[in-house]
Amino acid sequence: MKIYLLRHGQTDWNKEWRLQGHCDIPLNQAGMEQVKQACAGLGSLGERIDGILASPLQRARVSAELAAEAVGFPKEEILTDPELIERGFGEAEGTTREERRERFQDEIFPGMESEKEICERAQRVLNRCRSQYPDKTILLATHGAFLKALMAVAIGTCYSDRAVPIVNPGSLHLLEEQDGNFTLRLNVIEKRLS
Repeated sequence: MKIYLLRHGQTDWNKEWRLQGHCDIPLNQAGMEQVKQACAGLGSLGERIDGILASPLQRARVSAELAAEAVGFPKEEILTDPELIERGFGEAEGTTREERRERFQDEIFPGMESEKEICERAQRVLNRCRSQYPDKTILLATHGAFLKALMAVAIGTCYSDRAVPIVNPGSLHLLEEQDGNFTLRLNVIEKRLS
C-alpha cells in the first residue's frame, strides 16, 4: 500500500503564523500554485491513484481537487473524512505567534486536542486506509499537525519525536507499507524528479 500525504497549500494565515486548527481558512493563490506544482510532479510519474480522501476544511478539500485534476482522478469520487481535520488548538486558534507568547505560558492551549487524542485519531485513519485500500495507492489531503501525528503512528514513534518532521504547505510525502511496516519518504516529488 502507498499513501501519498499532501499538506494543503498556503493560506494567508500560514503567512501570518496564525494557528488555523478547525478555522475554515481558504487557500491563497500561492497555496494553489504549490499544490498544482507538487501534484503535477505526481501526475508525471504515472502513478495510478485509487482513492483520494480529504479533510472537510476548504483548504484541504480544494487541495484534493487540484490533486485529482493533476492525476486524472474524478473529483466527484473524492471522499471527505472528518477525522482528517486539523488538530484543534482550542483558545489559540486564530492567534499569531506573538499573541500566543503573550497569552500562553507554553505550547499547551486551553481546549487543545491532546497529543494522545490526535495520535489515536491518526491511528484510526491509518487502520481504515489499510482495511479499505489494501495493495492500493491513495492520497490524503490534510493538515500539518495531523500529518505529523499520522507519520508518527505509521513509523512507530511519538508525536513529539524530532524524527517526525513538520511539513511545509503544499508539500507531498509518501508512506509505503511493505510486510506490515511503513517507510516514510519526504518531499517525494522533488527527490524523484531530481
